[in-house]
Amino acid sequence: MSEGLFETATDRESMERAAAAAAPVATDRADLAMVHTLAPALREPMFALLSSLADNKYVLGRRYAEWCTGAPMLESAVAAAAMAQDELGHARSFYPLLRGFPGGRDLPQMEEKGWQQRPTSAVRCLDRPFAGWPEFVAANLVVDTALTVLLGAATESPYEPLRQRARKIQQEETGHWVHATGWLRRLGRQVEPALPQMWDDAFTWFGRPDDPVLEPLSTGGVLSEAPEQLRTSLRARLERVLDAAHLAQPLLARELPWHRWAPAARRLR
Repeated sequence: MSEGLFETATDRESMERAAAAAAPVATDRADLAMVHTLAPALREPMFALLSSLADNKYVLGRRYAEWCTGAPMLESAVAAAAMAQDELGHARSFYPLLRGFPGGRDLPQMEEKGWQQRPTSAVRCLDRPFAGWPEFVAANLVVDTALTVLLGAATESPYEPLRQRARKIQQEETGHWVHATGWLRRLGRQVEPALPQMWDDAFTWFGRPDDPVLEPLSTGGVLSEAPEQLRTSLRARLERVLDAAHLAQPLLARELPWHRWAPAARRLR
């Protein structure tokens, strides 16, 4: 079912790897049993975090894959396919973990129902295809990095399934950052119109300081950073490259639209 999305990819090997990344994955019973290592009060927040990570990774991967033939250069078409493979692979490593939680035992994985029709908690800017390559670059830079920053706070997590995945994903995401910053330098102000929405979605995704998902996970030691610390980490990572492109100041001064934040869905309305 997933092969059709990639059938016109520029690089055959990348196409095959990306299609394989979208295939269903078997459930690891040992990982499911690890739910019981979490304090009861942390199980619902962890379920919500894993759901949000899985959906964001999956939809971001699909949006990357839509540019396997539309990128402005051959190398970036191949990179789009490779990054799609990474994100879809990350998503399919998270979805099976949900089945270890009471609320996820009968939950269909994204590809089992049809990803365009299934309700999702992915950030709002991923609801539609990217309108152009500058939007691809903006999402690659801001949204992709926000997910990576969150996982960076889980590399020492006592919850082993999250810790193992976070460490592996951190290694694989290095190339995504290199691709994003390289294209930001190349395109400069062409990326500017796409940045505000990506910025709002990414920075609100961590939730308010008292967020019912990330705050208890950080207080309980499952994550090393609370929502405000995660925002600070993301801002520090983006500020340098945006400043070099003369795009930083309007974004750094921007007020986040908390009046549109839906905590249960973990996305802006």
